[in-house]
Amino acid sequence: MPRPTLFRVLLQQRHWDDWAVFDTRFQETARQVGAELGSAAVSSATVPQRTFARWFSGTWFGSPQRHAVPVLERMLGFSCAELFLPAPDVLHASAAVHERPGVDASVRIGERWATSRLFLSLTESAADAWELCGRGSLDGTTVAVQFHPAVRDRSGRLRLHPAEEDVLHGFVRPARRGVVVGVEERGNGESGLYAVDAAAVRRSLAGASGKDGAVVVPGAHELDDLTYGILWSLVQLDDGLLAHDRALDEEHRALEAYLPLERSALSRGALPGLTGAAAGWMGSAFCARYIGRRLERVSAAPVFWTREQTGEESAPWLFFAHKVDYLTELGARFGGAPDPIVRVFVVPEEQVRRSPRYERLLLFLAVALMERLGITVRVVVDEGFAGVDGFALVLGERVVVANWVRTEEVWAARTTTERRELAAYRDTVGEATALDTLKQGEGPAGRLRALAGLLGLEWGWLVGRCRDLGSSGVTGMVVPRSRLITLSALEDTLVFVGALDPAR
Repeated sequence: MPRPTLFRVLLQQRHWDDWAVFDTRFQETARQVGAELGSAAVSSATVPQRTFARWFSGTWFGSPQRHAVPVLERMLGFSCAELFLPAPDVLHASAAVHERPGVDASVRIGERWATSRLFLSLTESAADAWELCGRGSLDGTTVAVQFHPAVRDRSGRLRLHPAEEDVLHGFVRPARRGVVVGVEERGNGESGLYAVDAAAVRRSLAGASGKDGAVVVPGAHELDDLTYGILWSLVQLDDGLLAHDRALDEEHRALEAYLPLERSALSRGALPGLTGAAAGWMGSAFCARYIGRRLERVSAAPVFWTREQTGEESAPWLFFAHKVDYLTELGARFGGAPDPIVRVFVVPEEQVRRSPRYERLLLFLAVALMERLGITVRVVVDEGFAGVDGFALVLGERVVVANWVRTEEVWAARTTTERRELAAYRDTVGEATALDTLKQGEGPAGRLRALAGLLGLEWGWLVGRCRDLGSSGVTGMVVPRSRLITLSALEDTLVFVGALDPAR
C-alpha cells in the first residue's frame, strides 16, 4: 500500500480530517490570504467535499488548482509540492527532531498562538524555525527551535532527554538565538511544553548538571499565555534593538542637542530603516530624558498620561532599561510628596476585546510594575480619550507633552505654561479620573484585581502563576542579548504580584 501523503498526516495530527472542520479552516485562511494578495479569486477559493476526499485518501499525488495553493501552504506550513508527496520522504530529518511528539508540539504552538508559525526543517543539517509575528508596533523575528522529550526524575525534577545527545549539543553550539522546547508526555494525548533558551542549555551542558546528558527544566517555564507573551515580546524587542545597535549608540549621544529645545520632533525619515523596536527605544529614551529635565525643580507629584493601549505597546515598560530607571527616579524624587504620582492609561473596551490573552497579561504586568514602584494607576475605557497626547501635568504650573507611541515621528515633545492649555489638560485629567474603572479597588492589590477583571484574567490563577514564575526566574527561559534590555523589573514585578492574596 502506498505511503500516505504529508497532507493526510498533518490533517490527522490537527484533527482536521473531517471535511466540515477542514472547510471552516480553509475558508478562514482563504479570506486572510486573499486580502493580503489582493486576490478575490483566492479569497473565494473553496475545496468541494469530493475533492477533499480525493486529497485525503492519501494516495492522490498531484497539484491542487492554483487559487487553493497559497491557502493550503499557509494552513499547513509546507509547499504544495511537499504536501502531496509521501510523508516519510518529506519528513526524513533525524528522529530526535521530527518524532511524533515534536511535530505535535509544533502544531499545538501554531494553533494556540496566531502570532507563531513553526517551520520544520526538511534536512538533518538545518534547524527548525519559530517565526514570531508582531501585531502592530513589533517587527517580528525568527528563532531556531528544537523539540526534545522532557521526563521527570525520581525527585520530580523535569529534565530534557534528547534521543541523540549530539543533536542537542549541535543545536545550542551556534551563536544564533535558539529555543529548546521540552515535550512532557502526560498520557491521554496530553503534553506539556517547556521553553529554555539555547544559551541557558549551553551553559547547563558545560556545567556539572550536563554530565549525565540531561538539562533541568523549571516547571514554571511551561508555555502558556503568560510565558508565551514574555517570550514573544522580549525576543522581538531584543532582536529589533540588536539590528541597529551601532546606530542607536551613535544617535543616542546626539540626543543631547535636542533636549534644551522647548519643542522638538524627529521625523522617521531622518533615521531610515530603523526597526519598530529601535525607533521605539530612541523615542522613549528621548522622551524620558526630556520629561525628567523639565521636572527637575518641581515639588508636587505630576499626573502622567500614557498612550500605550495594548500589551505589545506596553512591553517596553517591562524590558527597556532606561524606562525602568526613569520610573525609579521619579518614584525617588516624588516619593515624599503629599499626593502620590498618578499615571492614567486609556484602554478602550474594543481594544481589550481584540487583544489576545497573552497581550492582556503584558499590559497587566506593565501596570503592576508601576504600582510596585508606588505609582497609582487609573484606567479609562472610554474611546473618546484614546487620541490624547502623552503628557506630564504639574497642576497650575506646566504641562510636558511627549509622544513616541502611535506617532508619525520618532518622538514629538513640547512644554507649555500657557494657562488655557493647562486648564484643558487639567479638565481632561479630571474627566478621565472620574471614569476610572479601578477606583473601586483599595490599594495596589485592589486596583490590580479590578484591572484583572477588566482584562478577563482569572485572579487566583494569575497570582499563583506569577508566584511560580517569579520564584524560578525568567532568565533561563529567554536570555536577552542587547545591553539595552533588562529582566530585573519583570522578575521583581512577578514576585510582587505573586505575593498578593489570591483570595482578595
